Amino acid sequence: MSDQEQDDAILRIVKLRSEAKKRRTLLESELTTAGQSLWEIGRSLKAISGPEFIGAAAAILPQIDKAPDICELNRIRTMLEELKKLEATLIQLKRSATDLGID
Repeated sequence: MSDQEQDDAILRIVKLRSEAKKRRTLLESELTTAGQSLWEIGRSLKAISGPEFIGAAAAILPQIDKAPDICELNRIRTMLEELKKLEATLIQLKRSATDLGID
């Protein structure tokens, strides 16, 4: 591999890793937000079968209405699948970086 080809490969790996890390951070943030909202809704749902049943359903509906769209389970699944692929990509890029001597 020529010096120019090696430099191009290094630059490509650095850019790809940077983009993948940014996307991973965004996905983790969205999943954390969804998790917090779902936790709050779940905690309220537990009260439906408890002694505080009266008014519990009415209190949960506004929580569900204000929950972000990312709380939809198919969307969460899609984000988790993307996160899984990103992790595999980052592992491969780390190997490539190590092979090129930049890690």
